[in-house]
Amino acid sequence: MKSCMFILGLSMLICGSLQANINFTISEEILLSGEFATRSWGPGNVSRMDVDGQAVQFSFTSLSNSGTGLKDNYPVQDYGQILPSHGSGDFSIFDGYSVWFSNVGQTDVAVSLFVNTGFTGPSGIPSSDWTNDTFWQSNWQNISPGQSLILQLNFNDARPFNISDNKDPHTHGVDGQWASINAYDRTEISAIGFEVIGNGQAEIQVAPATIPEPATLLLLGLGAVIACSGKTSRQRS
Repeated sequence: MKSCMFILGLSMLICGSLQANINFTISEEILLSGEFATRSWGPGNVSRMDVDGQAVQFSFTSLSNSGTGLKDNYPVQDYGQILPSHGSGDFSIFDGYSVWFSNVGQTDVAVSLFVNTGFTGPSGIPSSDWTNDTFWQSNWQNISPGQSLILQLNFNDARPFNISDNKDPHTHGVDGQWASINAYDRTEISAIGFEVIGNGQAEIQVAPATIPEPATLLLLGLGAVIACSGKTSRQRS
């Protein structure tokens, strides 16, 4: 019975953790959209194709230690965020951004996630001001051939650039020093994507970072407890 209660307790702990940390992710449909068809910056050339499951395979050439970025630019598509506060730029219900990567090539590759915050057009505050824009990046993660992982950009601990000139109500900080994206900037996300560095060629598969729903985990835990309880009753009879 102790083992049963441990399983239930663990399931509830996991559920609470997942409910407290809600990330958005990029769907296969958006990865196949025109936004991710070409690089946004950097030296690398990119092509892509749909593969089995929810993954999209990106093939790169001419990669270097200077990052090559791909992104869903303003206005970013609907990821289930609150609408219509700032249209599709309001991500205030999320704690971060996660994506699944798999290296299916023959060489190491490093990836990071990023978002841009601060509308620079007439709807921004201050209006039509380029100082509103801030680039936020996750840590760089090396992926060896055959390795897969889920990478996260934590909105409470991201690395900012172009932040030193921010005016209120935007997040204040120092370029390159990890900081939390404030509540206002989480309503003004103007771009999301990922960046790649490598040596020449690389092939990676990118997919939504899916995890079990908290309710599913709780049901699994309850099922295990019921099974264990039945076994204990039979042993006592």
